[in-house]
Amino acid sequence: MKFRCLENAGLRRDRRAVSPAISSVILTAAVVVLVLVAMNFAIYLRESKVVENEFASVRQFMQTAAVQVDDIAWVPWRAQTFRYSRGYGSMNFMPNTLNFAIYYRNASGEYPLGSYTSGVLAFNMPISKYNVYDGYFELIYPTDSSMADCFIFKGATAPVARVYAIEKLSTGSFVRLVMNPCVRIVEANVSGNKQYRLYLPILYESSSRGNNPTVTFTSTQIFSNVKEATKIRVVVTALSQAYGASFFVKSPLGADKIIDEEIDLGGSSTVVFYFSRVEVALGVNP
Repeated sequence: MKFRCLENAGLRRDRRAVSPAISSVILTAAVVVLVLVAMNFAIYLRESKVVENEFASVRQFMQTAAVQVDDIAWVPWRAQTFRYSRGYGSMNFMPNTLNFAIYYRNASGEYPLGSYTSGVLAFNMPISKYNVYDGYFELIYPTDSSMADCFIFKGATAPVARVYAIEKLSTGSFVRLVMNPCVRIVEANVSGNKQYRLYLPILYESSSRGNNPTVTFTSTQIFSNVKEATKIRVVVTALSQAYGASFFVKSPLGADKIIDEEIDLGGSSTVVFYFSRVEVALGVNP
């Protein structure tokens, strides 16, 4: 009986001796798992910050480009290259996406002045890297959010291009920053006579010139037209089947029609229409 007790005590001592080794293995495994989780979280957090900063940087770039287009468009063969940061997103030009139909009215009736097709510049960020929510739309430039559905701006300092951000899963898995041309109308007084000037840059694609993170705008042609009119009418429609009117404004007039706006000039006035063809080239080595 005495020996059995000693034997049992020895077995108990053996079991106690093994437990610290098992505990060490368990603790080590737990620490390794925690370190791996922390590393993955740190990598994800770092990547998300990099992507967020890239999107914010290109957002500022698009605003600058929209302002500079106005300086470039009205000087023949003037060119300027802009550099942007690129990591996870990509810049591309979407040709033939918008149509601007311009009409003028006088005492005899309404007449078409011309129909002009333009592309738009877009920066695409995959939603797997950065996203807001499906249906997100924000006007970035001009900064007045109440103008989100406007394609016509009035005043000497009004823009000729607008910038907005959009996330729309029906048009692809991207959050996009888009710059599209718009119409500026300026009222002037020339020798005591009222005059209106209408400006519209038309963006078209140039052949690719490299893989650099740059966009180059070049004014290649400027033309004008003078009419006597009492009213001006501007109709903007979306031409692409993939990108309907809702891709460009929050509240379109239809599936394809973006705006149909008539401007009353308050009587017969001289209207000067200025149009500029602006070449957009991606990847130019500055």
